[in-house]
Amino acid sequence: MPSQNGPTNQAPKPLSLSLLLVSFMALVSTSAFSDTLRIATDEWCPYDCIASQNQGKVGYLGDLLVETLEARGHKVEFVEVSYSRGLQLVREGKLDGTMACFREEAPDFVYPDFALGKSNSTFFSHKDSNWRYTGKESLEQAELIGIIKGYDYVDPTVMDYLNQTPDNVLAITGEKPLERLLEMLINGRLTAVIEDKSVLEYKAQQMGKADQLKVSGITDVVIDVYTSFSPQNPNSVEYAQIVSEETLKMREDGRLQTLLDRYGIQDWQAQ
Repeated sequence: MPSQNGPTNQAPKPLSLSLLLVSFMALVSTSAFSDTLRIATDEWCPYDCIASQNQGKVGYLGDLLVETLEARGHKVEFVEVSYSRGLQLVREGKLDGTMACFREEAPDFVYPDFALGKSNSTFFSHKDSNWRYTGKESLEQAELIGIIKGYDYVDPTVMDYLNQTPDNVLAITGEKPLERLLEMLINGRLTAVIEDKSVLEYKAQQMGKADQLKVSGITDVVIDVYTSFSPQNPNSVEYAQIVSEETLKMREDGRLQTLLDRYGIQDWQAQ
């Protein structure tokens, strides 16, 4: 028996393998897998909304990112930046992801297992206008068509015409471009504006101008909308998998439709 007054001179016991493993996993959990993701956001409501312009709403994709990633311990921070600049920053690894994009525009990004929305470019005109989109000839006959500079409106017929930069197309940039285009349309300065149907209807309703507009043509192409993650971030595959798994859980238990109800839209899977 060792003396109660003197040193015991006992060698320290080695840590068990299981304790070392638990310590390592705790360290990993608080470093690589408990991140704050910086996500590019632009004004494309209801998919992607700038909170300061929408009574704090960040869009259904923003809400979905927060709910799915926070379920696994991550945090999400939104960074306001133009769409094209956001894609560049995500590609360079300076941001962790983009809230909404088309896979065709960034095939090198990391994506969830399935799309998180669908988009269809639609022409809108003043309610009293006789103009209708029926193809290339109708585009040529329009006095002035409003678009947002740098946007891909997906439909080949439309994009082939816009890429020729004809004189009857006004491409604008800067702050609140869609809102400015709608004001010009309502004031008779434009024949038509083209935009995703849900986006334009949401903005017109928000502006209190929905009753002054009408659909004047729908393009043929419906394209999937995705949330995406940076190809430069080694954890992007994990983030994308989390979004996939947690979204399916939300769809099954009804939380997804509850989230979509905040924006007055239905589950894209049913469309």
